Amino acid sequence: MRQIIVCGLGRFGLNVIEALREAGRQVTVISDEKTSSERRERAEAAGARVIDGDFRFPKVRREAGVPAAAAVLLTTSNDVDNLEAALEIRGEAPDVPVIMRHSEPQFARRLEKDFGIAAAMAPAVLAASSFVEAAMSVTAEESVLVGRDSRIDVPARRVRFEFIAIPLLLLAIYLSAILIFRQTLGLDWVDAAYFTTSVVTTVGFGDFNLQHAPDWVKIFGILLMFSGIVLVAIIASMLTIFIVSGAANQMRNEFLARRMRGHVVVCGLGQVGAAITRDLLTRDIPVVAIDPAAADEEHRELNLRCPLIVGDSTKSAVLARAGAARARALIACTSNDALNLEIGLTAQGTVEGRRSERPLRLVLRCFDPELARRIHAVSDDYTLLSEAKIAAPFFVRTALSHAVSTVQNPA
Repeated sequence: MRQIIVCGLGRFGLNVIEALREAGRQVTVISDEKTSSERRERAEAAGARVIDGDFRFPKVRREAGVPAAAAVLLTTSNDVDNLEAALEIRGEAPDVPVIMRHSEPQFARRLEKDFGIAAAMAPAVLAASSFVEAAMSVTAEESVLVGRDSRIDVPARRVRFEFIAIPLLLLAIYLSAILIFRQTLGLDWVDAAYFTTSVVTTVGFGDFNLQHAPDWVKIFGILLMFSGIVLVAIIASMLTIFIVSGAANQMRNEFLARRMRGHVVVCGLGQVGAAITRDLLTRDIPVVAIDPAAADEEHRELNLRCPLIVGDSTKSAVLARAGAARARALIACTSNDALNLEIGLTAQGTVEGRRSERPLRLVLRCFDPELARRIHAVSDDYTLLSEAKIAAPFFVRTALSHAVSTVQNPA
């Protein structure tokens, strides 16, 4: 039985190696000097042969036995390195199936069709459904409570003082001018409003004027012209900043989030978070996403079609704006175990006392299996999942299916 080559000994690569060994396959892994000694020891303990070197170099691949392998799995998180090695292996050993990790699932079919890659898969996409199912696994009683709970309310976000004060000041001046012009010039309400508008905007059509008005009214008209010009300019600049800075879109997102009930809050929009959000939306499950960089160009290109809150998920105020108190579940899927746990603890504190009948379901992304085991041992409130552990069996099954066909149909 020919061996299977694994290129890369990161978290995902280690899970793939252990799954292959559990399936009884001989495994050789190519690892570089950046690999931690702990992972190397775990790979060797699982029975894998470890080759030191850079898998992008043909000499290292030959030493590992790639030309005679049953299959090659490229498991690093670097799409460019994986693709470069995949193309070179296809040229060196065209009969050896290559299964590669790639973060952009939309390219998978093109890579398989155009370059003869056996399979190109994204762990984040493969694992997304497991996170969604964990978040949605609520009892029928909880589902009813989620749908009918209308007692919980979250205060609206405070709007900056100047966005209210300046327009109110202009309105006060405008209404005062209408009243003064109506009383002193004998105009009706419509004409007084028309004349005030022409003065504030400095249009002055000439049909109304202050030529015969009392001196104090003329002075008031002069001040109205200057104050109108200044305030209109300030409001115009504020409106521009409001739109260009994304504040308008953010207020819209928070308004939509405040109206939602029984939704899922997704914290972190990396590869895993984006995949989970898309999976939820595909299932027509309402979602509110939170990310500290959610306003940048990369996140706008995600086009997730759901309210996107810009902020730190470890802050109660941010979780409140996302409607955590009214949510069905919260998924924390950043790339940091401690941060995900902190988000979960903050979420519990945010909703504590507001929903005693139905606790918030918390699903946390976790890389450390020992941490997950310890938390599960002491609390049922948290579900910890690793996308590497979930996705590894998919890669292994794909590799074994292609490896079997290679053995049965040798070149």
